[in-house]
This record gives sequence, structure tokens and C-alpha cells, in this order.
Amino acid sequence: MKHILIPTDFSDNAWSAIVYAVKYFKNDVCTFYLLHANLLNPSPLSSLSDIYIKNIRQQNNLQLEALKQQITDSDANTNHDFKTIVKFVALKEAIKDCIAENTIDLIVMGTKGVTKNKSLFFGSNTIHLVDKIKTCPILIIPDEYDFRPIKQIVFSTDLNRFYSDHEIKIINEFIYDNNAALRVVNIQTKQPISELQFYNLSCLKKGFKDFEVHYHSVPNYDKKAEIISTFIKDLDIDLLIMVNYKHSIIERFLNEPVIKNIGFKPQVPFLVIPDNQ
Repeated sequence: MKHILIPTDFSDNAWSAIVYAVKYFKNDVCTFYLLHANLLNPSPLSSLSDIYIKNIRQQNNLQLEALKQQITDSDANTNHDFKTIVKFVALKEAIKDCIAENTIDLIVMGTKGVTKNKSLFFGSNTIHLVDKIKTCPILIIPDEYDFRPIKQIVFSTDLNRFYSDHEIKIINEFIYDNNAALRVVNIQTKQPISELQFYNLSCLKKGFKDFEVHYHSVPNYDKKAEIISTFIKDLDIDLLIMVNYKHSIIERFLNEPVIKNIGFKPQVPFLVIPDNQ
């Protein structure tokens, strides 16, 4: 049994994430938790009338029930159960509560919310969650992305950090579940690679030894987002994976000026594995 959390603001982008999750896990017994977080600003919650809060909760619950019915109508699956959750706190806090209360295995969400600011790589909520959620992987689905089977996975790393058995296990599960090939991409920051990088590479090879894995090393031209984007396009990649830790490639990746300057957007689903060390 898998427990999948899907935050929704009822936007088209959130719906794309739901559709992807339902199709991806079509053969798995899953409970999907549809979460809507409604932070009642600017008034403190304590000062709002009980009637007002009750009306807002009722409205949100009706929206979630309608969403659940829409999912069932479009892709009914006896393997799947859906639960709805409304919380009157910030999205980050709502997700943390849900993880603790329901032992969530994976968060699936869209890149943007209702505003869909095209100048941003991710919406502010998504970036904030990538930074703050440290106990659960997040699978981020591009806007209007059509589901397709995962056959090629790219794992991007600078090899400056040792990856734990838990992190490698998560990647291995995606490889195994999809019978996919893995491509490990090292964006070179120095030449030749250091002893530490060589050791970390040998550990990755040991961790992925049961699967089809290809190792690539590409020069660093200071625009990592463009390098990864080109790699994804040229090799027809279906899933991008990174581990998020301090000074990691994903931290630099999200903060690159190129993302804001040219409106770079993820082309494929992006799995962010939190640092558990």
C-alpha cells in the first residue's frame, strides 16, 4: 500500500499532477490524499467567527469532493482510494502535518499554482517546499505534461557527496518499477575528478549494479539548467532526479539567473529526494 499526498489549489496545473499520479500508480494499491491548505489571512484564525470558518471549510470540502468525483469519472481504478483534507494553515505546515499523520511515501505536485508566472522555473510554493520538506520525496509535474511511461531516467550529481542507502533505494525503486535505464550525469566542476568524487562514483556504481546504468560526464559552462535541459531533450529523458542538500547542484540549479532570464521550465517530471543525512 502506497500513501501519496497531492496538494491542490484547484488549478489546471494541480489537476495535471493528479492525472499523472493516478496514471503512474495505476497498478499499485494506493491511498491518495488530496490536500487543500487555506491560510486565512490577514486576520488571525482566532478572531474569525466560527460560522465563517465553518462556511469556508464546507466550501473547500465540496470542492475536494467534486475533484475526487472528477478523478473517478475520468479514470476509475479499484486499486485507488481517495481521502480529502482541508487545513487552515500554510501549505508547508499542512504538508508536514499530513506526512506525520498518514506516513506519506511521496508528494506529487505541479510546478505552479493559479498565477502560473511563466518567468519562474517553479512557483514560490514549490520552491519553498523543495527547500523545507526534509522527510519525503517530492515529484514535481510540469504544467500540461502528458503522461508517458518512464523508460529513461537521469540522475544529476556533482559527485561531491556520498549518497546514503536510503537515497539510492528510492532511485532504484523508480528504475525497477518502470524497467527503466538510468543515466548518471556528472556536471564537471573540476578536472580531473577528485579522489572523493571517484569514491562517491564507485559507491553509486555499486548501489546501481543490478540495473542498466550509463555514466556521463559533461563540461560545466556555468549554466547547469541549460546543460540538463539539453541532456533531457537529446536523450529523450522521462524523469529527472536530484538529491537536495546544502550546496547541492539542485540548490545552485534553482538559483541560477538563467532560469529567471529565459523562463526555463522543467520538461519532464522532476523527483527531488530530501537530504536525510
